Amino acid sequence: MATSAKLVATPVLSLLDSFSRMTISCILAEITPAEFTRDYYYKQPFSQRGTATGLRELGSWKAVEEILAEDDADFFLARQGARWEGKRQPDYSQVRRLHDEGYTLVIRHAEHQHAGLRELATGFEADFRAPVNVHVYCTPAESFGFAWHYDAEEVFFIQTEGTKEYSLRKNTVNPWPLEETLPVNMRYEREIMPLMRCLLEPDDWLYLPAGYWHMGQSAAPSITLAVGVMSRSGVDAFDVLRTQLLDSLLWRQRLPVSGNAAECSSEELEAKYRELLQQLADDVSKQLTSVEFARTLMEFEVPSPRS
Repeated sequence: MATSAKLVATPVLSLLDSFSRMTISCILAEITPAEFTRDYYYKQPFSQRGTATGLRELGSWKAVEEILAEDDADFFLARQGARWEGKRQPDYSQVRRLHDEGYTLVIRHAEHQHAGLRELATGFEADFRAPVNVHVYCTPAESFGFAWHYDAEEVFFIQTEGTKEYSLRKNTVNPWPLEETLPVNMRYEREIMPLMRCLLEPDDWLYLPAGYWHMGQSAAPSITLAVGVMSRSGVDAFDVLRTQLLDSLLWRQRLPVSGNAAECSSEELEAKYRELLQQLADDVSKQLTSVEFARTLMEFEVPSPRS
């Protein structure tokens, strides 16, 4: 039996300078960003009703028209999971016709072409110290753009027009996914976790942790902003560490020759490698557990996709 995701109905607070600072605070009500991070971020889905009013204009057909007018707009159309295979990218009027025929419009990295969406992405980047992208989904009534899938990002779905129902399931098939670990076949049929549903109306929003299975279907023609946050993982510690190891003579030393010109037997060579690797392991442990490295990692910024 399906259960409902935690959907909190809260009154809209004062609009605070018309949400001039596009941050997580502009859609939260009655809880602070720190409370949201503590109780929900990375952990479980969370939604609120009617608190994203200030973002409605960012997800409108007017905004879509402005984005599609840019030469470098990155978008495609799909219907029931299959992409539209036109020979040329359609213009705005053709997009509207295809949308009426049941195609979902997906604009990727819309923050590149729209100042308001760029401001939204920049605010979320400051909140979570991580790269952020904003996708726009324009979905016809009684249809969906994609079947069951999950993302490697933390995603905030912000409903700006129409209604959309999301079906959700926790991921036990590939928990904590990274971009490098996303398979072509995600094996949804292997999932055993119970189904949840969450209905979004205009000004509602839904947060999904990275890896959560989801599929959104519009009850009426809808536009949704998807703010994706590529949060840091433990693997990033090695990216930071490598830059520091380049200054170390211990790590820059050459490894013993292991080819046909090796100076000793394979048993002796293996012993040399093990001795050297133990020295490297001790050095890594020392650096990873230092206060200086922790501070460096806290301030580390993953390169943005826009750079």
